[in-house]
Amino acid sequence: MDFLCKHTCIFCDSLSYRKLDLCLACEHDLPILQDYCKRCAEPLPEGQKICGSCLSNLSMQIETIALFNYSSPIDQLIINLKFRNNLIGARILGELLGNHLHDQYQNKSKPEIIIPVPLYSARLRERGYNQALELSRPISKKLNIPIDKFSVKRVKNTAAQVTLSAKERQQNIKQAFSVDKKFKYNYAAIIDDVITTGNTVNELCKVLYGAGVSRIDIWCCAKSQFKNA
Repeated sequence: MDFLCKHTCIFCDSLSYRKLDLCLACEHDLPILQDYCKRCAEPLPEGQKICGSCLSNLSMQIETIALFNYSSPIDQLIINLKFRNNLIGARILGELLGNHLHDQYQNKSKPEIIIPVPLYSARLRERGYNQALELSRPISKKLNIPIDKFSVKRVKNTAAQVTLSAKERQQNIKQAFSVDKKFKYNYAAIIDDVITTGNTVNELCKVLYGAGVSRIDIWCCAKSQFKNA
């Protein structure tokens, strides 16, 4: 039974009484993202679906599903996942996003394949894992969609986007990805932990469309608001 697993909540240290290191009370308090553009995840007035910027550029068929605001305690959970080897965070976030996506795709077709945003090889060796891939694992299981971690590669050793201006971010990520010529899927999902300006996933979308993909969904755990210094 679930209560015998004795999982402890990552936030309040109480027993969660479920097969997840998160209690229901803390899950209820998480900062769910409300009213956002279904293409870029920027905040929108209630009732609006797509922002003006995205309406002027509909050349690619893209839908974004984001679950949380990048605020406490989600921000710290993601920081600990990316920089402090806390892989429990990947399981928690992956399970929560997977449950949300399962509900979203109840009455519509699902992507054929999941593409975790790849890390550059040197950064992957340094970190020891790709957080986007770790997030993908419970989602793949929940939605019964395979993961392709080999066809898309990061071929450019980019600087960390967080330190850059909007213009620098766009230039930094340009031509950072390549896709294997054998990649033949028509409908793919990209998974990342956080979207800020969207430059990274947009660049990856361009490469996938160039490889013949006709439809892309972007799944991310959190949307962060860009603050240009």
